[in-house]
Amino acid sequence: MSLYFTVNDLEAIFARAKALGYLSRDDARRDCRREQRTPVRHHEKTHEEQVMVFGAHVIVYSKDATADRAFFRDVLGFSAVDAGHDWLIFALPPAELAVHPADDGAGHELYFMSDDLKADIAALGKKHIRCSEVQEVRWGSVTKIQLPSGGEVSLYQPKHPSPLARTSN
Repeated sequence: MSLYFTVNDLEAIFARAKALGYLSRDDARRDCRREQRTPVRHHEKTHEEQVMVFGAHVIVYSKDATADRAFFRDVLGFSAVDAGHDWLIFALPPAELAVHPADDGAGHELYFMSDDLKADIAALGKKHIRCSEVQEVRWGSVTKIQLPSGGEVSLYQPKHPSPLARTSN
């Protein structure tokens, strides 16, 4: 497959290469001019080839870790491995990351995503789990779930585009 890059694309690519120490400024300019005339053969990288990490490890701090671990295992149905001494590490569904500006050292929040919030709230209700009233916000419909320890996690149905592809269960 042949792809043609614009001058702006190539300038950005060569600027990145220069910043990483691969090219001098003169090399980048010369190569940009040459690439304007020559088609570039490009191998489309898979997502796994593009990123340097293979996953994320989320930590939820808890005043009653045993009860909250049971909640994630028994109520939400997350599978887990025992890392020893009943220290469960849960497999999570695919995730996305958003970085929000903050004026101070604000904490982090954990939101689980739902494609049918009403149905998921009903399913949680059948397990005797109460959810807060659904709040409609610009980016989605959100409810909070109180953990056995008193902490909270959120469950939301996004209104925004997501990089995640929903897989069938």
